[in-house]
Amino acid sequence: MLPQPYRLRRPADVRRVRREGKAWRHPLVVLLAAPACGEREQDGRAPARFAFTASRAAGGAVQRNRAKRLLREAIRPHLPHLEPGWDCVVIARTETTAARQQEVSAALISLLRRSGLLAGVAGHVPAPEDL
Repeated sequence: MLPQPYRLRRPADVRRVRREGKAWRHPLVVLLAAPACGEREQDGRAPARFAFTASRAAGGAVQRNRAKRLLREAIRPHLPHLEPGWDCVVIARTETTAARQQEVSAALISLLRRSGLLAGVAGHVPAPEDL
């Protein structure tokens, strides 16, 4: 489980990100991101928050939960390097359930880099081929 400040908990926030956020796609993962709103918007130092989802198309409950665990573990080491002030929804695709942890991590890092959510110089974060 992610530390509390990094969790996007309210269903209304998740709906807002799905409705207003920009999407980046990978065969294993979809990343939706939108700037934080409300009181969090005023505090530019608030950390990026994440919600993880998997539809029933990804498989039964065991497969969906595994996919979400893989995604949470893929994001965990990069939390300190993320740009603050963003709300994100990470959606597991059907192929995520059969993927290895290294593949899921590489896919998520790729999306975070493409979206510009990874802060700082690329040297601070290991390249996908190093995982």
